[in-house]
Amino acid sequence: MGRTWVVVGAGSAGAVVAARLSEGPDTHVVLLEAGPDHDAAHTPPALAGQNFLAALAEPGRTWDLLAERRPGQPRRPYWQGRGVGGSSAVNALVVLRGLPEDYDTWARLGARGWAWRDVEPTFAALATTGARHLPALGTWSPLERAVARAARDLGYPWCPDPDAAGAEGIGPAPLALRGGRRSASNDAYLEPARARPNLTIRGDVLVDRVLVAKGRATGVRTAGGEEVGADGVVLCCGAVHSPALLLRSGLDRPGVGANLADHASAGLSLALREPARLADDRARPLSSLVRTSSGTTAGRGDLQVLTLGATGAGPAGRAVGAVQVALMRVFSRGRVTLRDDDPASPPDVRFDLLADGRDRARLRAAVRRLLDLVEHPAVEAVTELVACDDRGTPAAVLHDDRALDAWLEGAVGDYVHAAGTCRMGRPDDPMAVVGPDGAVLGTEGLWVVDASVMPDLPRANTHLPTVMLAERLAAWLVVPPASSSVIGQSRPWGR
Repeated sequence: MGRTWVVVGAGSAGAVVAARLSEGPDTHVVLLEAGPDHDAAHTPPALAGQNFLAALAEPGRTWDLLAERRPGQPRRPYWQGRGVGGSSAVNALVVLRGLPEDYDTWARLGARGWAWRDVEPTFAALATTGARHLPALGTWSPLERAVARAARDLGYPWCPDPDAAGAEGIGPAPLALRGGRRSASNDAYLEPARARPNLTIRGDVLVDRVLVAKGRATGVRTAGGEEVGADGVVLCCGAVHSPALLLRSGLDRPGVGANLADHASAGLSLALREPARLADDRARPLSSLVRTSSGTTAGRGDLQVLTLGATGAGPAGRAVGAVQVALMRVFSRGRVTLRDDDPASPPDVRFDLLADGRDRARLRAAVRRLLDLVEHPAVEAVTELVACDDRGTPAAVLHDDRALDAWLEGAVGDYVHAAGTCRMGRPDDPMAVVGPDGAVLGTEGLWVVDASVMPDLPRANTHLPTVMLAERLAAWLVVPPASSSVIGQSRPWGR
């Protein structure tokens, strides 16, 4: 009889892991998802379309989670996808790899086998098999086209593909679209696998804890008290919920929940003139991005600007756009902890964005660049007001140094790219939670496979890097490396 696996979480990573493990007919895979399950044919229209704002508004498809960005800031919603597809079903669709030096940093931090030379073949395979659409300029929202004209006048080069070597400038954002439809991990990985008799997908099952006996994971217990046994348990719950599940299970290495990172960001709201508003809620609000550099020791490509042609559904949401700048390389870290042992209680999430002075200085300078863009005549022609808060305070006040510093303290936000809370590292590193193969240190039969294992955030939106690491780690679950020396040797990744 083959091996039985329990995979917890059916998001960007869990769908990959369950699909790959169930390719072997002598295995049995049970995929448990806290949110709803459905096949591709029954995907809610909002989750199949190109407007991520409509997807985020779909009832029951995000966790009821609040997070603190800065000490003293009120806790605000932190969107994490819930249901098959996870965050890949509700995110902004952007698929970027990051830079080679991002993954070389992973290896330098103890994740042996994760340097660029190791991961690049997997990214290359995903580029040929995955959904990746570069929207033509004529399909961008009116606000994005105006920002593009401003950016070119201000000296930003045209960038036809931000994943090209050395690419910087303004251009199309690669989007996870296939045939005009969102391609979430449910579509790309679970749909082709659903008919397999050795794959069981169960939705609306909240997992309470991992069951451990004599130092080995033996299964999981659900919030309803059911015990699901397994030879191997793989947690794919994301950088907020995977550490919370480990903590509830009594697996509390010092690094569990630590090293929490997100791409710190700041944005401005733009009241749009009538001709610049999207026609309806089916229209795509995001088609472009700017990749650029701060010129500091943070390295190249450490800034990203996104322009949204709308900020919500309905006429009110379409009347307001936004321009947002983010630090794609960050040094500040926060932590995820438990409020209590109830699996239904949201974890305590504190990012402490801008705690590191390098982040604060770069975001401060980046907002100055944002002001240059929104004050350009091309953008002024399509906007009635550019504001820096919900009260309609004109963004021009941010030219004052003190006003900018005070505003950043209250306005700094995130990109909803949580990572790092179960990071990979060497076994002798007290802050490492898993080894380079995803295995939880000190506990046999237990793995973590999601963005939480990233030692550092890549300079990219995190969906594609998460799929990449899930592909590689799933392969090692099927065929474990013979020794640590072969970890990282790539193999074909046909789909």
